[in-house]
Amino acid sequence: EIVERNANRLGGLVNDLLLAARLEAGKVELQLEDADLAELALQAVSSAGPHAEQAGVRLELDAAAVRVHGDRVRLAQVLDNLISNALKFTRAGGRARVKVAARDGTAVVTVADTGVGIPKAEQARLFERFFRASSSTSDGIPGSGLGLSIVKTLVELHGGSINVDSNEGHGTTVRVALPRMLR
Repeated sequence: EIVERNANRLGGLVNDLLLAARLEAGKVELQLEDADLAELALQAVSSAGPHAEQAGVRLELDAAAVRVHGDRVRLAQVLDNLISNALKFTRAGGRARVKVAARDGTAVVTVADTGVGIPKAEQARLFERFFRASSSTSDGIPGSGLGLSIVKTLVELHGGSINVDSNEGHGTTVRVALPRMLR
């Protein structure tokens, strides 16, 4: 069981390194199609459910149907990473909430947690490759520092933006805004 878990971690790290290199080289092509962010969020929350339960973190979803023109696989990867981070940095008894909403011509995905938060002085570096906040390293929380860098690049490839609001010791909120498909 330990060997399998470590092999999966290493496989994930290799995949993240390869994707980061491909993104930096401009070698990632999006497979654009009509996608419902609420549907993708439901799948991501369902997949993360067992991990949330095991960690003792309440995982909630509030999602309205919002359509975007995007790459379903890459958008799912964005959601999976943000939810994984929220769970990883939230202690037992805490909460992580995923919300999908429409605002004017924008689709907004918000992932908020009641976790350890990020020191203000470090927040500007969150999207740098290999950067890890001191609050994660001092607590021994595993990670490579590639996830948010990859997420930011994927969001920007979709014509969107990402921002983080965090209060050390009280949690983090990540907002992704993507152009919405208007019908």
